[in-house]
Amino acid sequence: MLENIFNLEMLIISVGLYLIGSIPFAIISAKLFNLPDPRSFGSKNPGATNVLRSGNKYAAFLTLVGDGLKGLIPVLFLMETTIPVYQIYLLSFFLLVGHTFPVTLNFKGGKGVATSIGILLSLNPIVAALLIITWLLTYYIFKVSGLSALIGFLLLPLFMFIASAEIYMTAISFINMLFIFMTHKKNIVSL
Repeated sequence: MLENIFNLEMLIISVGLYLIGSIPFAIISAKLFNLPDPRSFGSKNPGATNVLRSGNKYAAFLTLVGDGLKGLIPVLFLMETTIPVYQIYLLSFFLLVGHTFPVTLNFKGGKGVATSIGILLSLNPIVAALLIITWLLTYYIFKVSGLSALIGFLLLPLFMFIASAEIYMTAISFINMLFIFMTHKKNIVSL
């Protein structure tokens, strides 16, 4: 397994995934709709929720879709290879690292929720659906996006355990959960 992860092909894939993750859809959306830079208002986070604070739902939707697709499409391509699914899940973290620490934005990016959901949609649509439903129900009750993400990802390992036969996938989902909690440190403190 280690020789597979550290060979040249995996290095190229990892760098490619990081660069895809670094595409700043919040900034692109803001420019397309002539909005202020999302890093200049609200939470100063280049993500869909903060773009929504500009009052432009279309720009926020474009950001959400873009961030989700940059998780979904590369992982779907990897699913067509001979790389085991659990290794693809591990490789997908380069997308999240790119999104959260993008070279394009001086390593200050988004929180990785939409990109994680895109990744999960391609790996296991049932898990992604359970997470999205949890997010929507929590948001309906509390009207707080950050809290909804935290509760959804807190339950991610349970969802993965229910929907997946591989213990590796459940174990890796714990890392995914911790990653999202790490990016939501300020939200946790404010809650």
